[in-house]
Amino acid sequence: MFDLTGKVALVTGSAKGIGLETSATLARCGAKVVATDLDESGLFGALEKLTSEGTQLHGLKLDVTSPEQWSRAIEEVENAYGRLDILVNNAGFMHCGHFLETTLEEFRRSMTVNFESVVIGMQTAVPLMKRSATLSKAGGSIINVSSIFGQVAGDLGAAYCASKGAVRLLTKAAALDLARAGTNIRVNSVHPGAVNTDLAHGFQGELLEKGVIQGREAGTQMVLASTPLARWGEVDDISGVIAFLASDASKFMTGSEVTVDGGLTMT
Repeated sequence: MFDLTGKVALVTGSAKGIGLETSATLARCGAKVVATDLDESGLFGALEKLTSEGTQLHGLKLDVTSPEQWSRAIEEVENAYGRLDILVNNAGFMHCGHFLETTLEEFRRSMTVNFESVVIGMQTAVPLMKRSATLSKAGGSIINVSSIFGQVAGDLGAAYCASKGAVRLLTKAAALDLARAGTNIRVNSVHPGAVNTDLAHGFQGELLEKGVIQGREAGTQMVLASTPLARWGEVDDISGVIAFLASDASKFMTGSEVTVDGGLTMT
């Protein structure tokens, strides 16, 4: 798809879903990939399956909310490869709850996992990425996975929308600062719509429990009716876009937000 030969990537939230598919896609494009997740057993189980199919990845346990674990992860990448070209901040979770019933602690947890982890990850990774970025015209690439709910509101998603909206504008601010500083590191965000993952189906299950939808089939029909392409997104729909942003093909893009939602937000 896009040639990433010689590049080194780190991807968070890689035990399943978009993160796992992104790790595999970047590896198939030629990158050396460090796939990370807090769920160590889930991560290594998934990577073992990919390895048996011929896709080689390096797994690493990482709590993205911990500055200490981020420092150790970047140090391990430097010791193993001596460089870092691509950072994909994908880890996150969806809190479901009415704004008036969402506690301050629940808002804080959403911000910590979905937003602060991106801050920590970028600030920790950039020094190593800066050294690698001098080696090519395209430089380094940071891709932050936000959501369409960082662009528009969703039912019972106040905490999630707030955190993903913060990722959206943090991406632009970091892109500007890093460009002005001459780092040769680009920063862009990806905004998936309804994607066929455990995360999306889990949130849909919570909507069902709270009476917002009247059954799984009704939830699926709601997604299909609101998406002009009339289907769920699949994880490779997102990973391909991330591979593009990681590659030299996007070397004049920074501060951009790429919406991948089957047309949902254009109607």
